[in-house]
Amino acid sequence: MASTSYKRVDNIPLTRLHLDPENPRHDPIQDEDKIIEELFRAEKVLNLAKNIAKNGGINPLETIGVVEMDDNPGHYIVAEGNRRTCALKVLHDPRKAPSAATRNVLSELKKQVQVPAKFSLVVFTNRDAARPWMELRHLGAQDGAGIRSWDTDQKARYAKGNSPDTMALEILDRATAAGWIDEDTRNSIGITTLTRYLGNPVVRAALGLGDRGSLTFTHDPSEVDVALRQFISDAIPREDGTPPPVNSRTKAKDWKAYGTSLHDRGVSPKTALPSPVIPPAPKKTTKKQRNPRHPDDRPYVVPSDFVVTYKGDRALQRLLWELRRVAPDDFYFSANYLLRAFLERVMVLYAKKEGVFFAKMDDHKLTQACHDALERSGVARTDPLMKNLRLAASNADSSFSLHTLGAAVHAGHMPSRRSLIGVWDNWQSALEAMLIRLL
Repeated sequence: MASTSYKRVDNIPLTRLHLDPENPRHDPIQDEDKIIEELFRAEKVLNLAKNIAKNGGINPLETIGVVEMDDNPGHYIVAEGNRRTCALKVLHDPRKAPSAATRNVLSELKKQVQVPAKFSLVVFTNRDAARPWMELRHLGAQDGAGIRSWDTDQKARYAKGNSPDTMALEILDRATAAGWIDEDTRNSIGITTLTRYLGNPVVRAALGLGDRGSLTFTHDPSEVDVALRQFISDAIPREDGTPPPVNSRTKAKDWKAYGTSLHDRGVSPKTALPSPVIPPAPKKTTKKQRNPRHPDDRPYVVPSDFVVTYKGDRALQRLLWELRRVAPDDFYFSANYLLRAFLERVMVLYAKKEGVFFAKMDDHKLTQACHDALERSGVARTDPLMKNLRLAASNADSSFSLHTLGAAVHAGHMPSRRSLIGVWDNWQSALEAMLIRLL
């Protein structure tokens, strides 16, 4: 658009501005009083007038665009900004308002503030010259060319320091930067839901977070990140429609219970700092950090940083939830049973997806089928996870085979926390490889 299609002019009196009878906000109306009445009825002009009075003028980031009248030089039809112009007109002369109630309100507003009576305008040569610019303002984002409204995260980021969502937003930023979640997953998580949980002191303490106003860590950052990763994972909507552990349909007692569960699951950080710190930048992870294999340092079978992003099977989620909660020192047979059931469920789901599952498939054939499917999918035969799968498939007496785990269920041998954690550690890479291929 050539620059000669418009010009900027200053100090134009409000009395020379006329509302557009062809404004797209309403059907054609020739009488200005009726235009004002329609804008008040359908376009919330009274609220706009209150805002103008509060701020002492119209938004300086928005300019009124006009076209000069052919039959009345020096007077202008408003092409862009009819709501603002209407609000200004009734603020300067409340008698123009469409009802006694609004006239009374506007009369009081007029007493409180002196709204300017002259304005800077953009004058277009004709309506066609104004049209491309109006389209950019009113026809949506237009693949980035038009005005893009802020989403919830962006609004909260702008309001940083004043918004109760600040901490939740910073945690989502951290999760995205660290590679725990992608943008689509991030957008599926309700920021206000996170805020509700983070407003509970039990939850913040369980996560290792300080004051709710901004993101500070009270414990070792690497341990806090493990807890935060679990928190974010627990807030991801489930594909089957069941509510995730962190969801919007909860109350204060549920938030407290969730914070307590983080401790029970061994997720909460343990290494306290002398005083809260601003966390360092997160480390970008392309592959999840593996827990050191020191069974005595892990109270539960599943390490706290193991995250399942596949949500397509409710039974799988339930098995993992139970396995995370059961203490193998106290309930070793239950932990053994749940571990075997979880391993088998992952393989059954993966084998079905690959079309290699059949009814009454025995442990050996199921494990071998999953091994072969992973190899076809591109996992190198020399990868350690493939070696473990081959061993579990070929040697029924292997310490981590399904057959051995099944023998414990039937009291064939006595499982221990150390042995069960060893089983998990031998299987984790294979589980991750199959679960990611279920997505």
